[in-house]
Amino acid sequence: MEDRRIRKTKESIKSAYFKLMKEKHFKDITVNQITEKADINRGTFYLHYLDKFDLRDRLENEVLEKLEEKLKERKIENLIENPEKYSIQFIELILTTIEENRDYFEILLIHQDIGLPQQFSRIIKKNIESQIQLPHQLGIVPIDYYFAFIVNAQTGIIKEWVKNGMKETKKEIATYAYTLAYNGPLKLMHQYMKDTL
Repeated sequence: MEDRRIRKTKESIKSAYFKLMKEKHFKDITVNQITEKADINRGTFYLHYLDKFDLRDRLENEVLEKLEEKLKERKIENLIENPEKYSIQFIELILTTIEENRDYFEILLIHQDIGLPQQFSRIIKKNIESQIQLPHQLGIVPIDYYFAFIVNAQTGIIKEWVKNGMKETKKEIATYAYTLAYNGPLKLMHQYMKDTL
């Protein structure tokens, strides 16, 4: 367990890093700038991190570990019994992680416009694979393409939510994401056109 002083120092470094990321690209940030903003000396920074890349990677891993822990709470059998309830709760868990790490995701999705970490897709797929044997393809679609489509579509919704200031509830966003994934964007648009034209 880290003592309070170490936690406080790391929080100062993290806060300084986030502030700088709102002002400039990662490649333009230096350890000197981080330590100046955090009001610590370089030696203190290097007690905790190897360099700015180590800081970035550790902050990302911290978030991804929280996501992984949350996803372990979901049991895939519930998907068969009630796909809507399971899917919405599953997405809500992801949104909770994002909400709890709002500063981090605002940097990624608004100020740097990097997108969600690739590991999100890997963690979600790994979580499902740990509970069921996935086929090589679903219908005519290879499983990797299936996951690429689903995860990228969902992250697009999440990105829009964060950019809009997270105004909607997690349940609302999770319901939008489920509706689009389950019905498909083309099917929804086609139905709308049939009903209105």
